[in-house]
Amino acid sequence: MLLLVLLAFSISGSFCDSDSDLRAETCSACSCMSIENVLYVNCEKITVYRPTQLQPPASSLYHLNFQNNLLYILYPNSFVNFTHAVSLHLGNNKLQNIEGGAFVGLSALKQLHLNNNELKELRADTFRGIENLEYLQADYNLIKFIEKGAFNKLHKLKVLILNDNLIQSLPENIFRFASLTHLDIRGNRIQKLPYLGVLEHIGRIVELQLDDNPWNCTCDLLPLKAWLENMPYNIFIGEAICETPSDLYGRLLKETNKQELCPMGTGSDFDVRMPPSQPEGGLTMSNMAPSTIAPLVTKAPKTTNPSKIYGNGIVAGNPAGKNGQIVSYQTRIPPLSCPQPCTCKAHPSDFGISVSCQERNIQSLADLVPKPPNAKKLHLSGNYIRDISPTDFQGFEGLDLLHLGSNQISTVQKGVFANLTNLRRLYLNGNQLEQLHPEMFLGLSNLQYLYLEYNAIKEVLAGTFDSMPNLQLLYLNNNVLRSLPAYIFAGISLARLNLKNNHFMTLPVSGVLDQLKSLTQIDLDGNPWECSCDLVALKLWLEKLNEGVAAKGVKCASPVQFSNIELRELKNEIMCPKLIARPPFILTSATPVLTSLSPAGVGKAPPSGPVPLSIMILSILVVLILTVFVAFCLLVFVLRRNKKPAGRQEGLGNQECGSMPLQIRRHNHKSNKKDDLGGETFIPQTIEHMSKAHTCGIRDSESGYKFVDSERQKMMLRNSADKDKDSLPLDPRKRLSTIDELDEFFPGRDSMLLHSYLESKKDFNSIGYF
Repeated sequence: MLLLVLLAFSISGSFCDSDSDLRAETCSACSCMSIENVLYVNCEKITVYRPTQLQPPASSLYHLNFQNNLLYILYPNSFVNFTHAVSLHLGNNKLQNIEGGAFVGLSALKQLHLNNNELKELRADTFRGIENLEYLQADYNLIKFIEKGAFNKLHKLKVLILNDNLIQSLPENIFRFASLTHLDIRGNRIQKLPYLGVLEHIGRIVELQLDDNPWNCTCDLLPLKAWLENMPYNIFIGEAICETPSDLYGRLLKETNKQELCPMGTGSDFDVRMPPSQPEGGLTMSNMAPSTIAPLVTKAPKTTNPSKIYGNGIVAGNPAGKNGQIVSYQTRIPPLSCPQPCTCKAHPSDFGISVSCQERNIQSLADLVPKPPNAKKLHLSGNYIRDISPTDFQGFEGLDLLHLGSNQISTVQKGVFANLTNLRRLYLNGNQLEQLHPEMFLGLSNLQYLYLEYNAIKEVLAGTFDSMPNLQLLYLNNNVLRSLPAYIFAGISLARLNLKNNHFMTLPVSGVLDQLKSLTQIDLDGNPWECSCDLVALKLWLEKLNEGVAAKGVKCASPVQFSNIELRELKNEIMCPKLIARPPFILTSATPVLTSLSPAGVGKAPPSGPVPLSIMILSILVVLILTVFVAFCLLVFVLRRNKKPAGRQEGLGNQECGSMPLQIRRHNHKSNKKDDLGGETFIPQTIEHMSKAHTCGIRDSESGYKFVDSERQKMMLRNSADKDKDSLPLDPRKRLSTIDELDEFFPGRDSMLLHSYLESKKDFNSIGYF
């Protein structure tokens, strides 16, 4: 036993040693940049090190960025070393749990960013240790519950961002100890906001975002309406739009009155009245018994227009009798029946019945007995239905509209709607669905309108909508979707698509958006779009939509420099600098989807767009290079052309040189006579011929040497000749030659004298034979 304990200690010690070996300086593992004596530490995407393995920087104030590091869980004392951090970014980490005391040690922290994670709750000990926090961002998570007292220690908290979560209600006194000036609760599941415990503690508020919540405009919302009416005009407050009841659907809360929100009386405005018909078998009006009787009321309900038809297809009218009774008449076949907790109304146009079971505390569809025949519309919104079984809708085969909104449905079993082949409208909004799969909608071959907003849907499986070929409208707004599978919209002719207020950072065009061939309206607003290279295709797709397609603007959420900027206002090369360096190419395919890739993006750039500066500089550089090359070629051509005449003259000189020996040979062959000395007849050559012979093959530089004084040259030649003639005996066998004479007079003629043998012919002609 003792050995096991020692072994355990040794193993734990080895783990501690290995953890200490992985420690590193923060600025060596991360990038650090100092701006105005404040250090910015960027530790994004460094999955090798955990925050506990980094030694804090030496700076007195610094900002920490730990985004995109796959920090699924934050354990206690995760940031105990970073005592001087003033801001901490933990977004995009798929963070699912923050244990109590995770932020202990961050006593100087002012801002905490927890956006774009997978947090499901905020506990009372989540923010322990950061009592000086002023700014808390936790949007785009999966938060459903906020524990009471979660913000009790945050006395300096001024900005709280909780938009686009799954919060259904705020606990009592949640903001009692905070000093909130900005509160954002858009895109949640909040239906009411009480004054006591909530609104009474945010008296310092200057901005309150209430949009995109399924507000239940009933008596419970009167405190919020009164509070909004008493707030100063300079405070920015988002619009609260009624989701329920159906007669106030789409109405602004501020435009409703007290009578509409909370009408006096408990009676119902829905009744069942069939058109009068001739009695059969002697039956009179008095023989017909009412099928349902509403309870008596002390005051008649408000007068409404009997012909007014609300958005859900329910017609409201006045009570039939003075005593407030709702009288209905039986059809001939079959006898009319209506479920006990509901009220029914007939439609003369199609002899169908509209069954209203809204907010009747129904927990199971099995409670709907007896089931009315020929029911066309069934309203079950605002109840507590959790599960739906395949047998729940037996007997409702003729339904045209089914409203299951604002319940607690988390799963839909296979084949639940299999017998509802005539259904055209299905409302599943305001539930707790987390996944959509193909088996949910089997049998809904004629469905045209599907409402799935305000759920917790984070995944849509491939082929989910394949069983609904006639689907025209799809509302998936206010969910937590981050992606859609390829070809999810293939085979359906969607005209209206709402993806507003999800968690999309990018959305592929190929295989997803390009399948929407019949689109007339699309809403992509309220998503945390990341305006980078991945969003260029979406931008181009939106720009190419037909003018008849209504598309709401897409605003960038990241990177920081593009935050809150419309996507259409950004240029492609600014969002994605890689497009500038990429060479153009042409795709040859049967489908002309892509023609080229240019700095303006994928596809052909619009002709009216401005020319990027980089392209202009590149064009100028190419023009300069071509100009220099052409100038160089012209220069080489001119130089070669100037050298050609000199070559020709040289060739002519060579021809003259070659003609001299030929001429001598010709004379030798023509004359066979011999002189007295026994030799061949000698034909003397003139000085002109000699000059040509001696200058053949001599370069211009060598032949260019001349005597300075030609007269002096003549005197020297004559004196030397006279002197040598007297001193040398004549050999009778020797042939006389002017060339030999010159060889004697000019022994160095090959080098200099004979190269410049006189400037004029006249001077050399004075030399003769001796």
